[in-house]
Amino acid sequence: MKTIERILVVIDAEEDYSAALDGLPIELRKALRFAKDKASTEIKLLSVGYEKYLSHSFHSLAYDYMMLRKEYVDRMGAAVQEIVAKLEAEHYQVSSEVVWAHPRYEVIVEKADEFNADLVVQHCRAYAKIEHYGLSNDSWQLVRNCNRPLLLVKEKEWNEQPVLMAAVDPMHTHHKPLRLDNLILDAASTMSKALGGEFHIVHAYAEAARPFAAAGQIKEAHSEAFTELLSDYNFEEKYIHLVDETPISALQHYAESLHTDVIVMGAISRSRLSEALVGSTAERVIDYIKNDILILTPTAKD
Repeated sequence: MKTIERILVVIDAEEDYSAALDGLPIELRKALRFAKDKASTEIKLLSVGYEKYLSHSFHSLAYDYMMLRKEYVDRMGAAVQEIVAKLEAEHYQVSSEVVWAHPRYEVIVEKADEFNADLVVQHCRAYAKIEHYGLSNDSWQLVRNCNRPLLLVKEKEWNEQPVLMAAVDPMHTHHKPLRLDNLILDAASTMSKALGGEFHIVHAYAEAARPFAAAGQIKEAHSEAFTELLSDYNFEEKYIHLVDETPISALQHYAESLHTDVIVMGAISRSRLSEALVGSTAERVIDYIKNDILILTPTAKD
């Protein structure tokens, strides 16, 4: 991720955003923070609608149901156009598209490629009573299949100067490809500069999880790999954190202590035979950590 000039924002046109002070969905509000130069940043709003009872696969689609589907899509289009009008009035370069499709993630991936998006932004809502952000199967498929940087947005507003945290694994203990750590660092750097914030780098190694290793051996190996990974960069020591904790514990701890707004991490499929998981660390972070998360894959476009 070298630049962020083309942003695809996936919005739910059926949601009511009138309660927001600016009348905009939070995912769009955050996306706009990358558009400091309104003339050179292109924003596309995409809303994908679908109702099973109005689909062709639902028995036969009679004329009345065809009209209902048209009304449904027209309502979505009108809602999106209201948002477009607000942005155009503020001189943003914005376009929009409303699509009837299922499965939803396939269209998002397709449109992201067509638009050549530098960033895809999507909201993931919590179960209010337990603050659990478990993704739907459709959203998990988007994480697996989107080959563009994917920002999963939650409800918390960002700090005025956002704090990002890059989660790396230079030992590749979770089978992460070498290039993925570099993508994570480059993306965190690009985003922090675009937002006028800062970013920290965290690598966790959990020595206690390897009780049969010689004392200090695990830390030394991870420290050497971490140093080698960062040797091509010029980061201040205060932003570098080598942590003797499990990855999920370290991310939770530093996300809170650093007041992190966005965690930048990689996700890969752990099995060629099954795509049930993207990776245990990624899955638990996405599901339980309240921070926004930027997901990168080994095939993410630069």
